[in-house]
Amino acid sequence: MSNTFRRLTSSRASTLPLLGLLLAALIFSVDYEAPVGAAVGMLYVGVILLGLWTPWLAYPLVAAAGASLLVLFDLAAGWGADVPPGVVINHPLMILVFGITAIVVRRFVILERQAEAHLEQLGDFKRALDAAAIVAITDVQGRITYVNDKFTEISGYSREELLGQDHRIINSGYHPPEFIRNLWRTVARGAVWNGEIRNRSKDGHYYWVDTTIVPFMNEAGKPYQYIAIRADITARKLAEDTITHQAALARVGQMAAVLAHEVRNPLAGIRGAMQVLMRRRAEDDPERGVMQEILTRTESLNDLLNDLLLFARPRPPRPSTLELGPVIRDVFATVAQDPAGSGVAFEAAGEPLSVHADPDLTRATLLNLVLNAAQALQGAGRITVTTAARPGGMVEVQVRDTGPGIPAEIREQVFEPFFTTKARGGGLGLPIAQRTAELHGGALTVACPPEGGTVFTLLLPREEQKSRRQGGKDEGGT
Repeated sequence: MSNTFRRLTSSRASTLPLLGLLLAALIFSVDYEAPVGAAVGMLYVGVILLGLWTPWLAYPLVAAAGASLLVLFDLAAGWGADVPPGVVINHPLMILVFGITAIVVRRFVILERQAEAHLEQLGDFKRALDAAAIVAITDVQGRITYVNDKFTEISGYSREELLGQDHRIINSGYHPPEFIRNLWRTVARGAVWNGEIRNRSKDGHYYWVDTTIVPFMNEAGKPYQYIAIRADITARKLAEDTITHQAALARVGQMAAVLAHEVRNPLAGIRGAMQVLMRRRAEDDPERGVMQEILTRTESLNDLLNDLLLFARPRPPRPSTLELGPVIRDVFATVAQDPAGSGVAFEAAGEPLSVHADPDLTRATLLNLVLNAAQALQGAGRITVTTAARPGGMVEVQVRDTGPGIPAEIREQVFEPFFTTKARGGGLGLPIAQRTAELHGGALTVACPPEGGTVFTLLLPREEQKSRRQGGKDEGGT
């Protein structure tokens, strides 16, 4: 019996026992006037079936007992008549049918009420889960069949955009393919998987979720669908990264102080001595090449010290209105003159935007990102710099290359000080670029999308937003 039908009849449920009594009386009168043993007595079953719609749980048993008494009375009233033996036997059989029907109806009503209670409880669980977690259900092929409101809220996609898709729609490209394969292997064999995943929303920002994926198994022991329950841990991950970053900065600051005192002065003496010795040598002296190499190495070491001091003790930004278009074109022209930029195609895309940032620091950051991309291409490929406005008064600058991407095993280390894969270099370019972004109130992140290449995303404050805030302060002051 459906819940809809029960709701439709609930307003009359209290009158059903009275209706059953009237029907029983009508059936008895018809049965009493008819020849004894007529099949009309089986109509009492209909009276008992009314118990399916009445809230009185004892009704089926009472109705069966009443119908049995009426049948026995009808049989006793016609006992003196010429009653065939088969009719006499039919009456006990009818009473047996009444009893079985009453038991079945009562059992059905009890089970239905238990099922409704369980469904209501499951509904409560679902409401509580939807209120506290990000929930999605997928079929065995990974296609999304259900998402709750929290999923649409954090991902930025509508329910219609998500249903029928798989989770690649929110793939950030952060995790290596082996990570995803291990996830699917785990749930495919019926085990629960738990881990932390970085996803990408529709508007391009990244968020972290603590994910538990539970497989639903069929009778054959094979999964037929999966439910993923997630919790947003973006704030926690940012706090952990901040603590790690600050600890690294403290260590670098101590190292910079030591190096500046113990290394820089002797290095300047070595460089000066080499320059004096070179001036004393003839132009064709073969020793000049060796001395020039020593000078080159000392200058590289001096540049590393400068980078180290800049990273450990950066100067405060001096922000002003800065149009990104001319800066990007200037960076392209500079990188094109570098040996790494020969054979590389450059493209600027997106809307013309201005940021509120330090011109020198911003140019140095973009130059570092584009030059790194050109070196990754090894003389063949394309670099695209795209600008776009983002919510919260920010501008997103994406530097995308068509190179081989960053190997998964080192992807999390690219912003660590002194980490480098180059034969020469101090490994401070990207950490300085990231710190520059943070000093402006922005961020610098990296991703390797499934289609290949590397994407660095730089966020800087938009000039309009800064101007609006400054204007509000000025108005408030006058």
